Amino acid sequence: KPLGVGILSTAQKQKKVTSNDYQQAVEQMCQLNDIGSKIAKIPGVNAITDVTGFGLAGHLLEVCQGSKVGATVCFNDLPLLSNIYSYIDKGCVPGGTQRNYDSYGHFFNKLTILQNTVLCDPQTNGGLLVTVSDESLVDFHELLKSHQIKLKSIGKITEPNSTKEVIHIE
Repeated sequence: KPLGVGILSTAQKQKKVTSNDYQQAVEQMCQLNDIGSKIAKIPGVNAITDVTGFGLAGHLLEVCQGSKVGATVCFNDLPLLSNIYSYIDKGCVPGGTQRNYDSYGHFFNKLTILQNTVLCDPQTNGGLLVTVSDESLVDFHELLKSHQIKLKSIGKITEPNSTKEVIHIE
């Protein structure tokens, strides 16, 4: 699911969101993640978690630390709800975003303010973050396609490095 629910929810509280953008967020929050139980049965799925209050960055960090790996994320590949950058420019940033960054930002390379805001945005019923071996990608893609679920690859799992940086954002 695209990121930005926390930002749009904050825009709604500040009465700055358009009805179309808010409706998009509500529809996304109402979409179930029940496909997760089927994804988990695919051999080669190494980790699966839903992205919620810790934002994408926090949940990816938990996966990496639990698996003793690193990750590289291509920021420009992240799926985003419509007009998110405009709402960020208007100051529609949840308080939890900065708290999230303060908790785990030191595990990332230096982020821009925009990257921090998007990656640490707390989600309500966000998408599923899944790590899949290369050998299982075809089965994974076929399952999602058969359920009409959009897939977005955002990065790669990497070997851990010797520094504190667990996740690198490009």
